[in-house]
Amino acid sequence: MALDFTLQSYPCAVCGCATYTMRYEIKGFHIVQCTDCSFVYVNPRIKTEELYKLYSSDYFNNTQFGYENYEQNARLRKLTFEKWYSLIVPYLGKNREKALDIGCASGDFIEVLMQNGWKDVDGIELDPVMIEKLKQKKIPVSTIPLEQQEIVKKYNLITLFDVVEHLPGLSEALGKLHDLLEDDGVIALITPDYSSTQRKVFGRKWFQFKPYEHIQYFTPDTLARAIKPHGLKIIHHSASGQCADAEFLGSRLERYNFKALAAFFNGVVRLTGLKNKAWYADTGSMFVVLQHDKKA
Repeated sequence: MALDFTLQSYPCAVCGCATYTMRYEIKGFHIVQCTDCSFVYVNPRIKTEELYKLYSSDYFNNTQFGYENYEQNARLRKLTFEKWYSLIVPYLGKNREKALDIGCASGDFIEVLMQNGWKDVDGIELDPVMIEKLKQKKIPVSTIPLEQQEIVKKYNLITLFDVVEHLPGLSEALGKLHDLLEDDGVIALITPDYSSTQRKVFGRKWFQFKPYEHIQYFTPDTLARAIKPHGLKIIHHSASGQCADAEFLGSRLERYNFKALAAFFNGVVRLTGLKNKAWYADTGSMFVVLQHDKKA
């Protein structure tokens, strides 16, 4: 679909500095790096008031932004969410009852939580198609952005999978996360890692550069700096990936214009019989666990 939007310049969401260095130009957008704290973000970007329109514009079935066909990879996504839940478990406290999945789409991770004994699970989602799917599944869902949420309940676990890079009101969102989290709770997030080897190798062709909606790009250091004023701290970070099969990887390579590599990859798959096998592949992202900083 054709987009009609307004670009606006914003200061660094981490430190407030207004000066930056140009790093990449992608799809007419500038990826810049703050000269003070080194945070990387899109500037100018789609105006905050208009940015939310992306998530009610066929976001999960779109060739220009978002997902080309979200439901097509449901099997792989379920495997990924099961893997991610297993990564979270070691950091959970004794209380495992109330959870909030932010940007929950059709509720696949919420279903994983329920299967693992969580009784009181909510979601936040902005896409109308996904909201209807959640209602059909009888999954409680709020259609209000995280930054605008009222604190009516606190959670033992809050998850943001490929979400924090989208948030236009970063400071407000981090403050809400602090207030929504129980004292012994944890926040688990996955987000593109600007310091990853994958980004360094692919440069401007890194598939995580999606400047319509990925408006900020963290490293462990810049994320730690962003959360510190909000009474949160990192207790774990590591590289992250997702489950993929040959069809998924081949389509991703073609979508991001690695056509020669896609042809080579598809040829190898045919010769080796890997077509129906799935594996956990690096995506240049990081898995991070946060908790309240009791010293703050």
